[in-house]
Amino acid sequence: MSIKYFSYGSNMSASYLRRFRNVEASWSRLGKLKDYKFVMNMPGPNFVEPGFGNITKEKGSSVEGMLHEISEEDFKRIVASEGEDYTVKEIMVETDSSQELSKTLIYNSELSELKTSRRYLKLIVQAAKENNLSANYVNELINKDSVYYPIISEFYSIMVYFWVKSRARKVK
Repeated sequence: MSIKYFSYGSNMSASYLRRFRNVEASWSRLGKLKDYKFVMNMPGPNFVEPGFGNITKEKGSSVEGMLHEISEEDFKRIVASEGEDYTVKEIMVETDSSQELSKTLIYNSELSELKTSRRYLKLIVQAAKENNLSANYVNELINKDSVYYPIISEFYSIMVYFWVKSRARKVK
């Protein structure tokens, strides 16, 4: 059985899902979530990765992303690789041709906005460009505050890669 999954961060990229999460989408299309805003308010593990992407309710705003059709097993893999602090929510996502009931992950946070790593921001912007999200939305992403520490940032990005891969493999 398959489900529809709305992604708004690095998981917007089907190739990222495949390489890092071991998830294969049957299909992917542009989607928009109304009355939500994309924020960096999920605290990271240290100053090198201070914040990760999330969405919060905000009337009049919208989040652009990708709607993927994936298997239930693949969705469980995504949830496991993201961590237990996220809540799975059912939402209505607008596409070019319809509105689709789908699932997404929302981190429960009282924080408003954190800086993010330049590495993570680059992943999100690249995914947004690959999927032809609007120029205005891509610019909003580009203008997020980010940090970079030479050498330390590169080393930590390797650690994050192996951490994500190990969590995704735990789902059988």
